[in-house]
Amino acid sequence: MDEALNDALLEACSSGKLDEVKKLIGQGADVNHKNGDGRTCLMRASKRGYLEIVEQLIAHGADVRARDKNNDTALMGAAKHGYREICEKLVEAGSEVNAHDNSGRTSLMRAAFLGETGVVEYLTEAGADLDAVDEKGRTALMDAVLAFKVDVIHYLLANKANVDARDNEGCTCLMRASYGGYNDLVRFLLQRGADKTIKDNAGRTAVEYVRDSENQELIDLLKE
Repeated sequence: MDEALNDALLEACSSGKLDEVKKLIGQGADVNHKNGDGRTCLMRASKRGYLEIVEQLIAHGADVRARDKNNDTALMGAAKHGYREICEKLVEAGSEVNAHDNSGRTSLMRAAFLGETGVVEYLTEAGADLDAVDEKGRTALMDAVLAFKVDVIHYLLANKANVDARDNEGCTCLMRASYGGYNDLVRFLLQRGADKTIKDNAGRTAVEYVRDSENQELIDLLKE
């Protein structure tokens, strides 16, 4: 196989050059060629939002389940950047919705943390595990709370994400929101059933996460 041809295809996919991609595939370039980090043409095109190139690669046999050295997939890249239609194409072609990278993170977690609500909605509809955890024990909902992505938080809770899930430190979403001083979010989490009596691994409850001693409204919300 001509490595120069394969490398040219990788570059064309990265640059969004659809006509060049078609030409190189026609000349026999390997659509599953990987660079030194294990990234494929499909990963590059998906991450950059080049839908037509993604379609071309899939039509010519691109492996939608391929992993790079970090166990990242093309779907993870598309989800992170909010490319819902590309996510749809990848999943329809067999991409694993609940795949984890080397840090245990899923496509849903990435989209949730960055507030890509449309992708979160699609992945949920496609069977994403809302309560999957990464190596820190965090869920997609926790990521959304940490990043204060309110629309994502509302959507995940409406779809029965576990509001009281605990990470490896025993922290809950309510504790994280309390630490952030997000009064309205704390109020919403409580309305959705968050348990303010849960203790973390150090024996602290959510009220002890409040950093601003003058935020009496928040303290009162969290008192037992």
